[in-house]
Amino acid sequence: MFCLQECKIQNLAREYCKIFSAESRVIENFGPSLEVIPVYLMYRPANTVPYATVEADLTGVYQKYSFLDHTGRLDMRTGSEVGQKCCALQHWIFQWTSGNLLLTRLEGVDTKITNVGISVKSSGSVYLHQGLSVEGNPKVFEHFASQHVCNYFCGLLGLRSLKVMDSLSTPMKPKASRSPLLQRKMAAGSSSPQTGRKAAGSPRVPRKAEQEGRKTPTKQKAADVPQNT
Repeated sequence: MFCLQECKIQNLAREYCKIFSAESRVIENFGPSLEVIPVYLMYRPANTVPYATVEADLTGVYQKYSFLDHTGRLDMRTGSEVGQKCCALQHWIFQWTSGNLLLTRLEGVDTKITNVGISVKSSGSVYLHQGLSVEGNPKVFEHFASQHVCNYFCGLLGLRSLKVMDSLSTPMKPKASRSPLLQRKMAAGSSSPQTGRKAAGSPRVPRKAEQEGRKTPTKQKAADVPQNT
């Protein structure tokens, strides 16, 4: 059913975008983050078309930030700040899914995104088994990986250049799904493509070791003991 598929696509993209936005909000100078608005499925038994989708009405200038042209190539509009953030979101999700999932259509008003389109790289992908029957042309993925130019926001997120991700050029076995729609309890930092930000180890010696150190004399190397003159 087309309406159900539309809901699955946009709400899956919304879950990814929530994690993306959570990471971007703690980054200084990132500015307003993106939000994929939710879309709901409505059942109307008395209507000739029993199913319909419902979403919030967006007021303002409607923009197309990314779409597939008539040749099937990805056209990304990065002339605005929101357009660049959408491009960074595409990079972020593409890297998160090891190049298996790509947001091909992003539209909306300002930072409110809707009418999301998704392409899945291969028929063996775990994303198709989640009900996303939206297999895309492999050339779309190749084009994105080769033509994407990291912008200011990709840099703030610490994303790797797609041109040096050798893993994308070799076949990969399907991994367990990382979809936040199915695994909401998974910690965002555990598999996020953003550069790891582990806290530095405390320079202070643990208290127990500190106490033992006071009781045990420290051995010095012979070279460190001053010679009597």
